[in-house]
Amino acid sequence: MIEREYIDGEFKAGRRSFNIYCTVCDSLVIIRENTIECANDHLNKCITKTAKRRITYSKPVQKNVKKIVSELSDDEINEIYDSIYFRYRKSSECFCSRDSKEIRKSTVYRLINSAKAIQRAWRTFKLKPETWAKQVWNMVRNDGTPDRKKYLGIFSLVERRINPQTQEEYDFHTDENVNCLKKAFNENLAQKYIKKYLAERATGYKEFDYFHPSYWAEMKKFQLYNCLNTVAYIVTFIKLHQQGYRIVTYGDWSLLLKCLANPEYHRISKVNNNIVVNFVKSSEYARYICKKAGKQYLCDSLEIDYFKSKYSTIIEGKSSIIDFSDFNNNCEYVQRVFWTIESILK
Repeated sequence: MIEREYIDGEFKAGRRSFNIYCTVCDSLVIIRENTIECANDHLNKCITKTAKRRITYSKPVQKNVKKIVSELSDDEINEIYDSIYFRYRKSSECFCSRDSKEIRKSTVYRLINSAKAIQRAWRTFKLKPETWAKQVWNMVRNDGTPDRKKYLGIFSLVERRINPQTQEEYDFHTDENVNCLKKAFNENLAQKYIKKYLAERATGYKEFDYFHPSYWAEMKKFQLYNCLNTVAYIVTFIKLHQQGYRIVTYGDWSLLLKCLANPEYHRISKVNNNIVVNFVKSSEYARYICKKAGKQYLCDSLEIDYFKSKYSTIIEGKSSIIDFSDFNNNCEYVQRVFWTIESILK
């Protein structure tokens, strides 16, 4: 990635960037120099850092286990010491080509043992069962969103790119805003504002437009946040329902996944000194909705649909209600998420 740019749906040669995508920490990072060596240096450091965090999961690596290293010949020790250790040692570590045989041997064995520990820890970390957080992230990464809508690429200057918003979506948002104006003002005033608004929007759409880097990055973060919230909500709804609970809130994806990890602890949370109920027992859901609406239990005028979300989510630029009782009564994106969850739960 360090010598290519993502333009118009494909990678092309372009200006060099000081950003790379790290497959270990699964994020974009900044490197000090635009070279393969710098990229590899970050990757090695990231693997070491991650392995140390996860080393408690590694059964083969224990504190009181004596490390065994097969005997190396003097030539092999000298080669490792003079090449590998010299190149990758810490800046604070001294190196002398005239070090004694014992110092060279102990240094090389320490280097090999450290590498083995990292390899074991990393292997165990990769093989351990995936958490729901990781599975949700994988669903979002592979959710079938077209490249046009993913805000791909990194650029340092204002650039002309294809508009992630289609003409159809642009018109849909125009109609939504017109309806909002109709509800917010009386008829005469609303018509005045609508006429002015439609005149501005008539020639506002551009298939290719100029985008600022900060706007591009913020839109990418906003898109990912909405997708994570949507997928986490669907997963949490299904899993809690299987445990006899009905989720009654729609919040940050991290809170929703915490509810899965420890339902009883996160059943009620406190936000700005206010008590927030996150989910209730399935058998108490109707009573909870009636109480929240200020109605008596089993009120005929109050529509209660257990399997229909009461919260609107932003999916592919549109506001949608998720229907858990009817697969076909959902947009294509939600249907894909349902299929993915079903395959995981099998």
